[in-house]
This record gives sequence, structure tokens and C-alpha cells, in this order.
Amino acid sequence: MLVAVMSDAHDEEENLRRATQLAKQAGCARLLYLGDLVSPGTLHALYAAWGGPMDLVAGNNDYPRSTYHEAVREMTDTRFYDEATELEINGRRIYIMHVPGYALRTAAMNGYDAIFYGHTHRPDLQRIERTLIANPGDLQGRFGHPSFAIYDSEENTLRFVPLQD
Repeated sequence: MLVAVMSDAHDEEENLRRATQLAKQAGCARLLYLGDLVSPGTLHALYAAWGGPMDLVAGNNDYPRSTYHEAVREMTDTRFYDEATELEINGRRIYIMHVPGYALRTAAMNGYDAIFYGHTHRPDLQRIERTLIANPGDLQGRFGHPSFAIYDSEENTLRFVPLQD
């Protein structure tokens, strides 16, 4: 299964829509969002643009969280987590979070297949033994290069997708 992995839109809805369009064209069946939509309106824009199953974790700029929880109650196949969470996707153990501080310890201690984080606004990909650890970059384009990633759960691989040519 192909999974879109996105983070840090910071209310940049145009890039958010473009990323979801590219993810759909690539055949992604699920979306993981790693925090910092910023406003609940951007959550609604993401839901409208994606229209499929998605899991979201809160970022350090997603407040008030109660507003996000209320919005998600109206959204089919959408889950919002206040903190990092563990998921199972196509038999893979996945851990998603916003702030990466303990990603490496988590990978080493728990043997996840993949760990995804946001917050830094910079794409990153590494492996610790069998665990893939990645940041998809950001949709905001804070450093001039907005991107997201596509995770292949069958192969446990990830590729970055730039939003600019």
C-alpha cells in the first residue's frame, strides 16, 4: 500500500491541495499527517482535498486541540491524536509524531518498521537496523523547497516528492 506522509503546512493550503493531488495520482490509499496544520480551517481543507483515510498527530502549533477533536468527529476515516501514536498499516508497525526528539531511541527500543516525524521542516531519511526513520519535509516551503513523501508499506521504503519542479 502506498501512503502519503505530510507535515508542517502552517496554513499553506495551496501546497496542501497540490500535495494531496500528487499523492492521489501516485496511488496513495492513506495519508499520515505529522502536525502543524496550524488552524482548524486547514484541517477542513486537507479533508476536502484528500477525501480518504487519514491519521493526524498534533504539532506544537495546533491549538486549541479541542477544536481539532471536534472537527474530526464529523470526518469519515479520520483520526486525530494529541501525541505520538502507533499504527499498523499493511502489517507494518508505524510510529508517527511531530517532534523528533526521541525517534531514534523509540526505534532502537521498540523495533518499528517505520517512524515518521515533522517539526524540522527538512526532509530526512535514515535507517537504524530494520527501522526506516523519515521526515517528509514541509508543505509550507519554509526553506524554499516544499515536499512530502510516499511510503511503500510492502517494501518499507520512502521517496520524497517535491512540490516545485
